[in-house]
Formats: sequence, structure tokens, C-alpha cells
Amino acid sequence: MNTVRPEYLLHISDYFKFLKLFPKDENFKPKTIERVYPYLQTESWLTVFFQILRIYYLNRITPKNFRNLPGVAPSESITDPSMTKSNVYSVSETILLKWMSYHYNMMNNMHPRNLSNFDLDLRDGTVFAALIRSHYGEPPALKNFKNVVGLNDQQMVVNAR
Repeated sequence: MNTVRPEYLLHISDYFKFLKLFPKDENFKPKTIERVYPYLQTESWLTVFFQILRIYYLNRITPKNFRNLPGVAPSESITDPSMTKSNVYSVSETILLKWMSYHYNMMNNMHPRNLSNFDLDLRDGTVFAALIRSHYGEPPALKNFKNVVGLNDQQMVVNAR
């Protein structure tokens, strides 16, 4: 949360009032602020929202809950020792990655993947599509979905829609 400054959570009119009170904080012209501020504000609110999800909802995912989860084979619901020793992800996050890997591999058994991060592994949309197919079947919205390796950025955007 070190990237979120409290003033970025304000409405733009309130932000201009803030700048009048503390003029040395930002040395941008008003036109530049009007152009850049919506991006700063959106990014800040998303960061706050994700942190709230991480604190209040993700901590409900425990190894005990994972073992009792229906639809996951008992052999797959075991938490590995490496999952508890990550410096990057919490135990809840590693359980979520393992759950997504299980469902992805169940739907794409010809091309199994071991998901290890939330950034690159979820970028192309194939994991989300596998989760949807695993839980709800083949929805009509996935008929144009490209489930191939090496998608360019434009194809990834189309997959994400």
C-alpha cells in the first residue's frame, strides 16, 4: 500500500483544493493533473480494494478448508511444505494457486501447468476460462476463446473479455 497516497482517493475537485493547501507536493500544470489524476485515482482505489480482499477474504482460505473442499481429489488437497515457506505469497494465496492449477490441469490435461504466480500465469485468461468450464460447463461466451500458448497482447485482451 506504499503506492497509495491518501489524496489520490479524493475526487478531482477535492484534490485541486488539497494542492492549493500544499502547493509543493505536485508541480504539474492543471491540464496535466486532469489527464493523469483519473489513472492515479483508479490505481489507488484498486490497490485499496485488493488489500481489503486480501485481508478479509483470502485469510478464510486455510489448509483445513482446502482438505474439505468438494470437487478436489484428496490427494491434491494436501498442502506442500513449500507452500508454507514462501516469502512472496501467504499460505492462503499458495492454496488458491494450487486450487486453480488443479482445475486448469483437469480441464487441459494435454497441457498441464503448475501455476506459481498471479501475474504471468493469469495474464492470458486461460486459467479463468478453465475455472469457468470446470464449475459451470462450456458457456457460449467461450466459443471464440483461444487456448494456445504464445498469445500476443491483443489476443490476451480478447480472451479476457
